[in-house]
Amino acid sequence: MNASIVTSAFESFDADDAVRTYEPMQRKQRRPEPRRKGHGGSAGGGFQCRRNKHHTWGSGAGARLADLRAFAGAIALAFVGMVASASAAPFDFTWRNVLQPGNAASQSGLGAVANHFQISAYETTVSQYAYFLNNSSAGKTNVNQVWTSNMNTATSSGGISQGGSSGNFTYTFDPSIANRPIVGVSWFSAARFVNWYVNGGNATASSETGTYTLSSGTGTGAIATRSTNAKVWLPSADEWYKAAFYNPSTSSYTLWPSNSNTVPTASAPTATANTANYNSANAAATSVVGGYTNTTSAYGAFDMFGNTKEWTDSTGKSSGSVTVPGTAYSLGASWASSSVQAGIFNSQTSQFNSQLYVSSANTGATLGFRVAAVPEPSNMIAAALGLGGLIAVHMVKRRKLALARVAG
Repeated sequence: MNASIVTSAFESFDADDAVRTYEPMQRKQRRPEPRRKGHGGSAGGGFQCRRNKHHTWGSGAGARLADLRAFAGAIALAFVGMVASASAAPFDFTWRNVLQPGNAASQSGLGAVANHFQISAYETTVSQYAYFLNNSSAGKTNVNQVWTSNMNTATSSGGISQGGSSGNFTYTFDPSIANRPIVGVSWFSAARFVNWYVNGGNATASSETGTYTLSSGTGTGAIATRSTNAKVWLPSADEWYKAAFYNPSTSSYTLWPSNSNTVPTASAPTATANTANYNSANAAATSVVGGYTNTTSAYGAFDMFGNTKEWTDSTGKSSGSVTVPGTAYSLGASWASSSVQAGIFNSQTSQFNSQLYVSSANTGATLGFRVAAVPEPSNMIAAALGLGGLIAVHMVKRRKLALARVAG
């Protein structure tokens, strides 16, 4: 069904309205009187007789049909809108809406976020990052080491191998690890991935400007500031923290980013709730993103505890809340975090607002990232707008016809 079909349906019964004649009291009757002599046809009427239908929005059999057609049109309009807004990127992310803007910070001082946003449900994967490397000038030349040896299958769990020569580098990986998180990524490499993605995600897309303005020589030092009109970005420490710990149903923070106040159990991927990949519990180091199928934050984000530590675009601070140049917060325990180390990643530890940061140039085998974005309009809102528009159009048409009849 499409909008033109719905419009035609409206026009078909409005055309009948324009030529019919009414007895003075006929408008008030549920069932029209028999046709008057001279109008042709035998006595009768009701819903099955098109010339005797009287459509009043919200009541009567004909009105119910009109309501149904309008609703169908709204759904069609919403569907068309969804198709039109579909991403043209070579791959996309699964998003989780993080709503309830203006929430208070936790006792650690983190978590207060003024706006709605989305966060990717999963960490960025090997296959997604490899596509970036193979389809960007940054990857072809390996500018500022967007690929590092820590991504090689021989040295870590990252899984991407480099071949060829500068200007024509190519990258391959074992398909069995395609959906494991990429690791060995510096903050600047993660930022270049984001820029490339928002600029079209193809061979000609820039990785130096967009969400973050970088320069060809930027590979170390202070992290770049997020653009004010950014559409996709690395989450801030506050955004990451809220998506991990905040429970909107209670307007409070859980202790652990598994929607629980009990520390997750270290294990291999499982469907058991409140489990995670840390303390080297998974034989293959990193695990497939979302592999702990029944363990998420309250907002539905997977692996926010364990698997990899994740970059944010917030500069690190010392215990005295003093900014530490050349660093960024890297949050969440990793597959290699011991039980003792993992213990500092609950929401009440003061270390969350100090010390949980690393050098922005670090490319360790436990460092990965996920992305955040401006939320898309709700499909329900789109449907409501579509329905409202169709109702308004139909009512205007009916009023014009009524005025035409009065005029003679």
